[in-house]
Amino acid sequence: MKKYTMVLAPFFFLVMIFVGSYALFESQRTNTSELTIAKWEIKVNDNMLSGSTSEFTINNFTWSTSEYVKEGKAAPGLNGYFDIEIDPNDADTSIRYDITFDFSVLDPDQFVITEIKEIDDKDIVRTAEYTYSNVITLDDIDDGETNTIRVYIEWINDDNNNEKDSSLGTVLNNQIMIPVSVNVTQYVDGDTLTEYTGG
Repeated sequence: MKKYTMVLAPFFFLVMIFVGSYALFESQRTNTSELTIAKWEIKVNDNMLSGSTSEFTINNFTWSTSEYVKEGKAAPGLNGYFDIEIDPNDADTSIRYDITFDFSVLDPDQFVITEIKEIDDKDIVRTAEYTYSNVITLDDIDDGETNTIRVYIEWINDDNNNEKDSSLGTVLNNQIMIPVSVNVTQYVDGDTLTEYTGG
């Protein structure tokens, strides 16, 4: 009997080690499976961003008023603007956004971009010729903050442009359209916004 006991003792010891190791493995596996992925739900002008980049065309401007122009219509001599709103309030990380405008579609003799700014006077940075960037921190996101970038445009009133201006106005439902690309990425500490120094 002692002989069998001596043979079974090491076997029993090995079984206990195996059971303990398996229990530890199961515990670690369970803890790992409970990790959740940070949410990444960001809206651009009330539209949910799909992926990291959104490309669209702006054709909705707010124009100044004149007694000589029907309300809601654009004409030479008026100033207008449009907004790009970045809403990251369902994101669990700080974000960086880069907004690129394609102003090449505008005739520079007719239209001038007079200013691009963040309407709450946040420090948006011009990082390329037609790209403007900023960071929204996790603290700002938790506070429910959004960033709204406003682009101001002037339709130049110049008699030399009469033919061009008329050609725009004679097309039914004609619109001024500006392509825009918005790229949003997770902000990583140390990532810097380098100001564009070109013309």
